[in-house]
Amino acid sequence: MLLGPCLAPAVGAHPHAWINVHSTVTASGGLVTAIRQEWIFDELYTAALADAMASGDRPKADGVARFAAEVIENLGPYGYFMKIRADGKRVATAPVTQYRGQMRGSRFVLQFTAPLARPVDPVRQRLQFSVYDPTYFIEMTHDPKAPPSVGGRAPGCALEVRKSRPGAAAIARAFAMDKDAQEDDTLGEMFAEKVLMVCR
Repeated sequence: MLLGPCLAPAVGAHPHAWINVHSTVTASGGLVTAIRQEWIFDELYTAALADAMASGDRPKADGVARFAAEVIENLGPYGYFMKIRADGKRVATAPVTQYRGQMRGSRFVLQFTAPLARPVDPVRQRLQFSVYDPTYFIEMTHDPKAPPSVGGRAPGCALEVRKSRPGAAAIARAFAMDKDAQEDDTLGEMFAEKVLMVCR
């Protein structure tokens, strides 16, 4: 587990935890330079992570901040759970240096900005990204009430979310994961939403 301690397998299919995602594409001078993320963890998963964030008998600000730093460090080699493409070619992210963890009621919230290794011109290149746990242990979806947005200057550009449509074989693999307990780091992409930047 990259985000916290291992949890006991639950009855039924993947996933075992849920994160609501809000993405903001940062643009400057018409070029996309970064993608900001806000991840809101579900209450049960937050409770399972409480020991890692504890300072005394409950999560405190210093413990939450320390845990956020650990998560960011763990996610670095995995592109912060984002797969970004421009005209179908992979765009890497630079190391995240701006991040914050906080408790929002009974839910852990992680916010961070992932700079792109190279700026992308969304008018000239078709920009697309997905946010997902490769193993599909955690389902990560954008909240329809807080859809992805564009921050900064990118005139005429908007974001569209395309839901995944996994086939019967992918769904069967997701169910089988609880039976064989073998980690599969290709499953998550089959269930991942795609966010497209459309410029007119």
